[in-house]
Amino acid sequence: MLYKSVISLALTCAFGLVSAPLLAQTDEPEKEQPTTQAQEALPDNVPGLLVKSNEAYAAKDYLTFRRALQSLHEKRPYNSDYMYQLVIAHALLDEKTPAYDLMLRMQKQGLAYDFNANEGTLNIRNTQVYDFVNDLMEKAAEPMGESEPAFTLPQNVLMPETLAWDESRQKFLVGTVAEGSVLAVDKDGKVTELITANDENGMWSVFDLLVDPARNRLWVSSAATPVFSRFSAVDKGRSALFEYNLETLELIHRHPVPVDGRPHILGSMALGPEGEIYIADRALPILYRKAAGEAKVEAVMASAEMVSLRGIAMQPDGGIIYLGDREMGIMVVDIKGSRAAKLATPATLNLGGIDGLYLWNNNLIVIQNGISPQRVIRLGLDQSGTQVVAVRPLAVAQQEFDFPSFGTVVGDELYYFASSQMVAGAEDAKPVTVLRTPLDSSADLVNPDMKWFMEQKAKNAEKGDKSNEDNQP
Repeated sequence: MLYKSVISLALTCAFGLVSAPLLAQTDEPEKEQPTTQAQEALPDNVPGLLVKSNEAYAAKDYLTFRRALQSLHEKRPYNSDYMYQLVIAHALLDEKTPAYDLMLRMQKQGLAYDFNANEGTLNIRNTQVYDFVNDLMEKAAEPMGESEPAFTLPQNVLMPETLAWDESRQKFLVGTVAEGSVLAVDKDGKVTELITANDENGMWSVFDLLVDPARNRLWVSSAATPVFSRFSAVDKGRSALFEYNLETLELIHRHPVPVDGRPHILGSMALGPEGEIYIADRALPILYRKAAGEAKVEAVMASAEMVSLRGIAMQPDGGIIYLGDREMGIMVVDIKGSRAAKLATPATLNLGGIDGLYLWNNNLIVIQNGISPQRVIRLGLDQSGTQVVAVRPLAVAQQEFDFPSFGTVVGDELYYFASSQMVAGAEDAKPVTVLRTPLDSSADLVNPDMKWFMEQKAKNAEKGDKSNEDNQP
């Protein structure tokens, strides 16, 4: 089938917006032209636009199909599936110039697609411009960068979702979603169970672990999810932060998210300089904080600009928090100034499909599994910490990659899961390998010379060839 099935959507939450932005994003998509009286009004939300695009394609109403995809791209500029489908929509309407322009933009962002595999591109093929860009995009799927297996978890470790380094034990800690377990793993892969969800501690699926050796604390974010082996419908939507003694593993306190009738999944955590804990909610785009010495978990920020929060990282002084959103890229949150904005990025950077997000020497380390190719990249930040000034691929399209997800930074290396059993499901899951990738790579992301391509476009414009039918040198 030409058009991909409707993508599952995360819940959105239209809470109050934060105050004025720090910096504006620099890679805005092209805006759709104003609707004429002859054009049908489109829905103003992503689910409605997805339905409309599917209906229009099935009815061969390619104009509406293209308009719906253009609106989806405007709302979710990092979603590479929407970009791919928009190219197809342009092709079905024989709109060569916008199709080539979007293909080029995708290529500059390092995305890998072979448009020859889709019959919908027949109208725009057989030109030098098309072949040039499509060949480059095919090459983007080739592996690059460094990674090597560190260890492989046993088959019975089901749905590992978080990885942390425990300096006191000189072991990795692994949290699982299926059993709600916290496991210690040495560098040879030997596993020891430390904590398991039970009636006494009240834990559910484990989504993140945070080790605070200075205060002898182990923090566990946990939520009741249907994939949890002991899930009960009465707990649906509940989530809490669990505080353990790092040395003895005694449960010190349980910090629940207030029950408000909405689903919550406390996920990735960041530790502030005073011992405060910041937690991203995966179910709703909310940032929570548990202040040091306080029992309450309180919401400190929510924004309609965020959709599906995953990774979180914090500057050492606690002034800036980075929130990775699978659909919207990276949000920069100025905690002291109560301001937030998208991280300023070059147009050549696509930040879709983020899971893991980490800070290393004023660089953001990003694990992306929701784009093609899947990759680990390093983003150099300016002195303000609000703008990307360098992009470096660390590991791209590695053989072991099958939805790489979360990890942890140890020294100058990133340890991370090469695959995610959350996608395959526990029954069909293969053992998860932890990869190791060095973070001090110095190779900048370099795109091929686009001079030839731009010359062809200029020649076409001079000839007044609106359809780019020839594209001959």
